[in-house]
Amino acid sequence: MSLGQGLLGRLKGEMALALGRTFLARGIAALGSLALVVVLGRLYGAAGVGVYALAHSLLMGAAILARFGMDNALMRYVGESPDSSHVMRYLYWACRRALVLSIVLALAIFFGRGVLVRTFGTVGLAEVLVGIAVATPAFTLGFLFSGFFKGIRKPATACLLENGSVALLAGGLVMVLHQYTQETRLAVIGWAYAGAAWLVLGQGIWQLWRWWRRQSWSARDENSPPSVGRHQFDASSRAFFVMSLARFMQAVLSIMVAGWLLSEAGLGLFKTSQQTGVLIGFILIVINAIFPPRFASLYREGNISALGRLARQGALLGIAIAAPLLLVCLLVPGWVLGLFGSEFPQAAPLLRIIALAQLVNVATGSVGFLLNMTGHETLMRNIALICNAIGLSMFFVLIPLFGPLGAAMALAFVLVVQNLVALYFVWRKLGIWTLPLPNVLSGLGISPEVDGASLASKESRY
Repeated sequence: MSLGQGLLGRLKGEMALALGRTFLARGIAALGSLALVVVLGRLYGAAGVGVYALAHSLLMGAAILARFGMDNALMRYVGESPDSSHVMRYLYWACRRALVLSIVLALAIFFGRGVLVRTFGTVGLAEVLVGIAVATPAFTLGFLFSGFFKGIRKPATACLLENGSVALLAGGLVMVLHQYTQETRLAVIGWAYAGAAWLVLGQGIWQLWRWWRRQSWSARDENSPPSVGRHQFDASSRAFFVMSLARFMQAVLSIMVAGWLLSEAGLGLFKTSQQTGVLIGFILIVINAIFPPRFASLYREGNISALGRLARQGALLGIAIAAPLLLVCLLVPGWVLGLFGSEFPQAAPLLRIIALAQLVNVATGSVGFLLNMTGHETLMRNIALICNAIGLSMFFVLIPLFGPLGAAMALAFVLVVQNLVALYFVWRKLGIWTLPLPNVLSGLGISPEVDGASLASKESRY
């Protein structure tokens, strides 16, 4: 029996079922994002991928700003009482606000596209941004619906409303438009993404309607006030928004800085290596969609030993599943990148660097969520913000020196340092070591702030 099969055998029942469903849904999303890059690389080359990367970063940035943390607020408050009729009111609050903000940002992208082209000096960006502006409201609302479906315990449905599904459908639309209209302009990318975003949102609305019709309260008029007021919902959204700023720096600002300092082709090589590297850390994304609520539950029970055991099992499972793809990316990166087109094998050194960084990301396990789910969310937020801010500054230093390779080095820095710092504080705050290697911190004489006796005492109180 392989290591992965043995670990999966320990994760039985509801958790195994949830892992299976979420793995499938997340797999579709991850492969969808990669498939779109393959299609664009084949049709438009590295320069086309670079234009798409910059346009997509603007779309992601607009969506993060417009939803203002409300997707996570929905997941939290809907998840507290998924059978209550008030969950629809929370969704209404979020959608109304996000729709207004997303339309404002869409208009800013549309009318500001000339300024953006002059800023980045990217040929073809303006025509792509027309479709991206149209996609912005639907793309934003899709993430809100995803947060709602996570709250009502439908994580697989939620995954199919996010970026990966839109990218998968957009890739198909690009091929259809390219094949049957003979349209070769980059504008096809923007309009395909717009069509995909609205189709995915339409599917989400249909799924929501089907769920709503099955609720016993759907035919009643509920006038009782919700358990969570608008002020509390907005305050929670703001807190989640601050936490999302690290993601904003990594997914949006880093690409924009790289787009400003690199040529379209150079940015395309970096984006392709980054997107391929994400597949190595894919299993960790699945684990992070399932394990965190269980982390919180075990911590509330005071069962620290079970919490540490579950975290280590997740890290081992991640390594077991990620190992084959990691080896392929390290040993034959040119062959992997050759799938995108003849220009891309030159990015082999970038892929190797990002692959090694993803190894650290997977091997350390869910250290970020361990801190978030055990009352140390402020600490984790500060770690993420500081590491991403330093990493972003490294883009300005390393890209002028090393070109696309410098961008890969800066990204690798963020992945490695953020996870190692979080690993250190998981040991210090919780006494848990997730890395499947000897505990070097203990060997250096660094002890947890809470000793074993205190942890045992905490467990016995629950």
